[in-house]
Amino acid sequence: MRFFALGALVGLWGVVPGVAQSQVVLVLDWLPNPNHVPLYVAQEMGFFAAEGLSVSLQAPTAFDPSDPAKLAAAGRADVAITTPINLIVIHSQGVPLTAVGSLIQKPLGGLLALKERGIRTLADFRGRKIGYSLEPEEPVLWAAMLETAGLKPGDYQLINVGFDTLPALLTGQVDAIGAFRNIEKILVEVQERKETVFFAMEEHGIPDHPQLVFIANETVTQQKSELLRKFLRAVSRAVALIMQDPDRAFALFLKANPDLQREADLNRKFFDATWALFAGAPCHNELERWAKLQNFLFERKLITRPSDLSRLVSVNLLPPECGR
Repeated sequence: MRFFALGALVGLWGVVPGVAQSQVVLVLDWLPNPNHVPLYVAQEMGFFAAEGLSVSLQAPTAFDPSDPAKLAAAGRADVAITTPINLIVIHSQGVPLTAVGSLIQKPLGGLLALKERGIRTLADFRGRKIGYSLEPEEPVLWAAMLETAGLKPGDYQLINVGFDTLPALLTGQVDAIGAFRNIEKILVEVQERKETVFFAMEEHGIPDHPQLVFIANETVTQQKSELLRKFLRAVSRAVALIMQDPDRAFALFLKANPDLQREADLNRKFFDATWALFAGAPCHNELERWAKLQNFLFERKLITRPSDLSRLVSVNLLPPECGR
């Protein structure tokens, strides 16, 4: 598998004199996008360099959502980004990966429909078709959401449309799709000029949880614990800057990703729908959130056995401001 290396950019502070640079390989969950702004802020502002880190941000060219976790498990990445749901599922299968910090503190997913199709509530999905791309997670999530409206399997149809979810929605192949409120919802409203209806998963039966987390294998958490602490400190500084000056943060993101400047206005809309959800990152030490999510996945048979939370989630590497 090949990767597009985005490089370890020297920030505005540059490399700190006299500080040996420790190499860190981080695999993103997707191509660079506004979900990753804290990482590029930390690069451009020199927060990683100030911690003695040279961080290489890498995006996989094959977009299997489990790929970053597989690379971290195999020791080909020090840190990777994934979703808590994916982490819980693969951890239950015996893969020794641990969440060491969070990136986005709230879920972004849910069901997206066009208002013109006459959908106003989840109950309106009776007799409708819903498109999705990821198995087995999405069918379980959407079924749980629809259950809150009294619908059961058979009252609606779930269709795997691959990653062509938006075309399937816009052409009428399906009536709704699994989508992200900060990406697809905006694309439909801005590019297609259509009104949308979005049902947020955490408001309809899915336990609240972070959208994205940083993960590492147990060898890294044990043998490179100080490296991870430094990495998370730098992320915390970047998040603080975003909260204080989102305009500057977005400008730094575009500077690091000049190819995205062609659609700067659209990416700014994505960012505006996202940046407030960085608040509090990388802290993820509300273990009851993890417990509720894991119990939900167990009850829905996405996992066959719950994992020990102390191995699934590490809070010992977080910055002091996270508390314990």
